[in-house]
Amino acid sequence: MQVLAFSASPRRAGNTEFLLDRVIEGLEAGGVRVRKVRTHDLSISPCTGCGECERNGVCVIDDDFRAISGELISCDGILFAAPLYFMNVPARGKALIDRLQSFWVARHRLGLDLFGGRKRFGLLISCSVQAFGPDGADVFRGIEDTMRYVFDALGAEEVESLLVRKVDFLGGVAGMPDVLLRARRIGGELARFG
Repeated sequence: MQVLAFSASPRRAGNTEFLLDRVIEGLEAGGVRVRKVRTHDLSISPCTGCGECERNGVCVIDDDFRAISGELISCDGILFAAPLYFMNVPARGKALIDRLQSFWVARHRLGLDLFGGRKRFGLLISCSVQAFGPDGADVFRGIEDTMRYVFDALGAEEVESLLVRKVDFLGGVAGMPDVLLRARRIGGELARFG
């Protein structure tokens, strides 16, 4: 099994990436190969809305998204870790997500099965400073809705998210042993996915 793990945090080794690494540990302990990619290390331009992907489901912009696209097609699972920025994904991660329009077009407009009918999973990992959003709303609702559509476009079954509230300083999640154990357990369970 091969898993592609995205860290969409601008901060290297921040709370969300720290949790991602614990999930990866659980996966690797189960014999899964994982490639971690930091979206801030990629050169991915925003979607221009050119509509070229409407022809064949392939984005025509020449940047790092091309290589990532191939890996997204061939992998068996996707981890997407992003801290909550205004109730959604930070900018570099969102640029990647917006470029996934080509996958949505391939799947839903052109009826293409890019993934060969394989059963795949998608896991969202996120940390928030706040416990609740405006007027008591679920602080993670925006990012969860976004990622539900992302995983659908990627033909991945969305599994239980790992969402942590009230983490407001660098390294804060490291002091939450129950959360760290849960992250590693999720990785171990995903190693047996399918």
